[in-house]
Amino acid sequence: MRILTIIISTFILFNVFGFSQAENHVNEKKEMIYVGTFSERGSLGIYVYSFIRETMRFDLEQTILTQGSPSFIEISPNGKYLFSVNREGIKDNKEWGSVTSYAIDQSSGKLKVIGENFSFGDSPCHVSVHPSGKYIFVSHYKGGNFVVFPIDEHGYIGEPTDNIQLEGQGTVMPRQERPHTHSAVPSVDGRFLYVSDLGLDKILIYKFDESNGTVQPAEQAFIRTIPGAGPRHLALNATGDLAFSAEEISSSICSYTVNKDNGGLQLVQRLPALPSAFFGDNSSADVHCSSDGKIVYISNRGYNGLAIFKVNRNGKMKNIGYMPTIGERPRSFLPDPKGDFMLVGNRDSDEINIFNIEKDGTLSDTERYLPVPSPVCIKYLEIN
Repeated sequence: MRILTIIISTFILFNVFGFSQAENHVNEKKEMIYVGTFSERGSLGIYVYSFIRETMRFDLEQTILTQGSPSFIEISPNGKYLFSVNREGIKDNKEWGSVTSYAIDQSSGKLKVIGENFSFGDSPCHVSVHPSGKYIFVSHYKGGNFVVFPIDEHGYIGEPTDNIQLEGQGTVMPRQERPHTHSAVPSVDGRFLYVSDLGLDKILIYKFDESNGTVQPAEQAFIRTIPGAGPRHLALNATGDLAFSAEEISSSICSYTVNKDNGGLQLVQRLPALPSAFFGDNSSADVHCSSDGKIVYISNRGYNGLAIFKVNRNGKMKNIGYMPTIGERPRSFLPDPKGDFMLVGNRDSDEINIFNIEKDGTLSDTERYLPVPSPVCIKYLEIN
């Protein structure tokens, strides 16, 4: 039987189980986990947990009631703000989704709403933050557009500085009948923006002008995938010279070298994200690099597991294993920045499963889990 690791932070539970706040050692940084969800099966919004690494304990600190389905969240580079995109719109315009900014209390890690705005598109599914912290990029799956919003020094969301509507279609119908913009990820230096569109089978590349928050096509305007791949999410390694793409429809992963001068991408390798013995329905979802950049992971919904690849400095990948995620439909996952554990959000089984990261990058099951209704995005923050 798996061990239930969530313990609600109340006086009663502390007395029953003998836990004490003394476990949070004085002068140590506090570790926080933030979880975005879909509004289904009783989910209330964004869940905020403190994390005690020594005992692998998660205490629920706060539940934020939000607009419906805060399905993707991101934290500003300075750790002061959290942004969520919500499938539900603001009452004045239900055709668009919404985007919300929160202040992060630097002692407790709790969230406080700063403000919200229309997302200016249908079904926002991803938000990223410019390295300067001055802009966020919101992608819309149904709308097929991405929007640039300015962020002021107090975390408020301004009116859009750019709104790019994509056009065209792919080859797999009805999945690719029109653009489905799934993510927009800035380069490490913030000079370029990589937009993965599942419907167009393209990763579009834009130059970003930080002075006014606008984009224009880069020298290499896009790189095309194989027909029917469906690029979904993109992860850059810490140095920004390699990129990895999760291809949802074809259940594959690609590695690219990044030209830091002009933002261009060059394909290194495309590999299947599934074991050869698996023949069921599947769609790949999230992709992340380990903190040292030597391992890349991709999640698979259907197979319900993570594929694990070792990466050399030139971007060449080698599969070193697969790990079933225990739960169902793993959408998002979080490699621990310190390299100790992996959190996997299994949407359909309402739990975040916890795995150890071994020295070689492979995973082992801790048999522990955190019950969260419909978890779809997990973020980590360390605060003083």
